[in-house]
Amino acid sequence: MAENLRIQWRQLLFYARYAFRFVALRDPQPLIYGIALTDRCNLACRGCHVSNTGRRDMTWEEVVTAMRNAWSRGFRELYFSGGEPMLWRDAGYTLTDAIIEAKRTGFFHVHVYTNGTLGLNVPADLLWVSMDGLPDIYARRRGDHFYQVEHAVRAGSRPRAAVIYVIDRNTAEGIEPFLRWVQDTKLPVIGVMFYFHTPYYRVDELYLTAEERAPIIDRLLGAIRAGLPVINSRAGLLALKSGDWPRRFPVASVVDVDGESVCCRASDEVCADCGYAACIELTEVQRLRPSAAARMINYW
Repeated sequence: MAENLRIQWRQLLFYARYAFRFVALRDPQPLIYGIALTDRCNLACRGCHVSNTGRRDMTWEEVVTAMRNAWSRGFRELYFSGGEPMLWRDAGYTLTDAIIEAKRTGFFHVHVYTNGTLGLNVPADLLWVSMDGLPDIYARRRGDHFYQVEHAVRAGSRPRAAVIYVIDRNTAEGIEPFLRWVQDTKLPVIGVMFYFHTPYYRVDELYLTAEERAPIIDRLLGAIRAGLPVINSRAGLLALKSGDWPRRFPVASVVDVDGESVCCRASDEVCADCGYAACIELTEVQRLRPSAAARMINYW
């Protein structure tokens, strides 16, 4: 108990200092670090161009080195992604070992981004699980795996979870029915974070223009007013709608087998069409938007 209090006190002091630099001095120091352990994935989701590329996995030594280097530079929050990070193995080490090592290194929280089909039994602080609509809508993007993922989310023994719903031309119509289902069936998640499909390598048939995104964002704002379980903040959605938010926000970096990138692994040309709404939430916290700060407390 005493050790837990000391840890919480150190985290509180860190965030007090960080908040002053971040908000008052407008100095976005490093905070969130991502490690893309593998590009391998057990699914072949429509519109995904970042999985099963043929690149090798990161080794255990590379993962540990990346974590320690990130910690030494001031990063204090960590996430693992892929591909599908549950598939990662090296020299007998698994994702569970990587999470334990991250906590041993000193990271405050460790999140995992997963498709949920391989279970959720890892010691992460929060699991972000991809579910883009009810079965028929979900299948348009990810295949016939909805009930498998739902079962994993409803399993009794697992960390906290949240849903990521990627909005594209095929999934946009399923937003409200899915939110009502989450609420009515009491899906045990903290809520649903909505991203827009980002044209990672090229504009494709799933991509929605800014003009097409705008009325969908209005629907999300309406869902918030209706009390549906949307994690995105009102401020973040309004910034996403206007496009008025800084790209390549330096509070976050991510590393993969080819090296490190600021914010995400996409090229600079993609930034104008970015749909990664979680990044926008950070910019709105810096702008002192109360709704963004209040929502972020729920998942960090």
